[in-house]
Amino acid sequence: MISAKLAFRISLGGAVVVILLSLLGAFQPPLAACGDLAKGYAPVIAEELARSIADLHAIFGDAPGACRTVLADRLYVVTLMDSLVFIPAYGAFLAFYFLAMVPRDEQAAFVGFILSVVAVVADYVENACLFQITPHPDMGGVWLALLAWATGTKWIALGLAGAVGGTILIKAGRMNYPAVALCGLAFLGTVLGIANPRLFGPSISNAVALSWIVFLIVDIRGAFFASTMPQLEGENGAR
Repeated sequence: MISAKLAFRISLGGAVVVILLSLLGAFQPPLAACGDLAKGYAPVIAEELARSIADLHAIFGDAPGACRTVLADRLYVVTLMDSLVFIPAYGAFLAFYFLAMVPRDEQAAFVGFILSVVAVVADYVENACLFQITPHPDMGGVWLALLAWATGTKWIALGLAGAVGGTILIKAGRMNYPAVALCGLAFLGTVLGIANPRLFGPSISNAVALSWIVFLIVDIRGAFFASTMPQLEGENGAR
């Protein structure tokens, strides 16, 4: 069985890749929608949460043109990098985080691990849909219908994983209550984002990030200061 400390370190490695990719994305020119997408709504997230042709036209515009071609090309690259790097990175981050938490609460950690796997699988299904939709935003059909299910499954699984992580931490004492609150907000944010994409969709990724920040802090402590974390030890003192 992998030790908790090693699992924390692998999880931390995945988190570092996620952070580096996020920083790289922050320095890229922002994607500009070709339609009437609401200001501040990232086209990447808006396409994931698109539920109709009208939603796609808000991103890509109503007719083919140079703007649509450029946007589609950039979204293709984003989806490709997501599939090759980002999904494996956050998958490792979450899966090994919950493996590290097994000594603290085996059942909850198992649930969190399963939710992480479900989110990763759903994310790949989502990207398969996006690869078909991005070049043809005037067509709906099965890919757009499947996208709704895949995206909903992914975000809800990520939100639930955050909530489960919070339930594990809450058993460690009151000092973790603020972290638990952030994990709870992560779940609430994903539910609201799926329920009303136009209103809450722009904030759905930020909501998940709240729980990921908590997990990152626990990762750092567990990877380098495990001896000062009795709340993460099993009854036999294993780490």
